[in-house]
Amino acid sequence: MAAVPAAVTRRDGELRYRLRCIEKLGFSFKGDERLLDAGCGNGGVAGLLSERVGEVVAVDIEPSEEWEAVPGVTFAVADGERLPFEDGEFDLVHSKDSLHHMEHPEAALAEYRRVLRPGGTALIIEANRYNPVFFAHMTKMLGHEHFTRSRFHRLVEAVFPAVRFGSFEAHYVPRADRLRPLQHAVEEGLERVPGIDRLLSYSFAVAPREGAKT
Repeated sequence: MAAVPAAVTRRDGELRYRLRCIEKLGFSFKGDERLLDAGCGNGGVAGLLSERVGEVVAVDIEPSEEWEAVPGVTFAVADGERLPFEDGEFDLVHSKDSLHHMEHPEAALAEYRRVLRPGGTALIIEANRYNPVFFAHMTKMLGHEHFTRSRFHRLVEAVFPAVRFGSFEAHYVPRADRLRPLQHAVEEGLERVPGIDRLLSYSFAVAPREGAKT
C-alpha cells in the first residue's frame, strides 16, 4: 500500500479529503481555464480549484456565510438547473455531491454541457448510495438520496457520451489526525481490491463535451 505523504499528515482531515476528491479524478489542469464550480457549498473546494486554474466562478442555490473573497474566485447564487450564463462560457465545470440534491439532475447536466465551450470538460463526483458507510449514515440516518453507480452512469452518459467513469474511496474523519496514515493506507488498499468498485464511496465522471479532444 502507498504511504501517505508527510505533508498530508500535518494537514486538517477535511483538507486532505477535499484534495483527494480532486486528485482522484486523474484530470490534468492546464492552469489557465475558467471553471464553474456548481453547487459549491461553503466554497472550500472552490478555493482549492482556484490553485489549479485561471478563474473560478462558484455558485450554489443558497449563499453561505463562509463565502470569503479569495483571489481568482467569484461567488454567486444560482440554480444548477437554470444557470445564468451564456453558452460556452467555461472551460470546465466541477460538480461534487450536487446532482442528487436537484429535482431534475438531467436538466442540470444539460446545463453543464451548455455552458461548456467546445472542447470543455465536466468533472462530476457523486457519493455512491450503496457504499456501506454512506448507506448507513447518509441514506438511512440523514435521508440523502445518493445515486446508485448505475444510475449515475446513465444520467451522465445520456448527456456526455464520451465520458470516462471511475470510482475511489475517500472519507472525512474528524479529529483523527493520528490515524491519518492508516486511513490513507486503507483507502488506497480498498481501491485495489478486484470487483469492489461498485461499493467504493464515490463515483466520478470526466465528461468532455461532444467533439472534444480526449
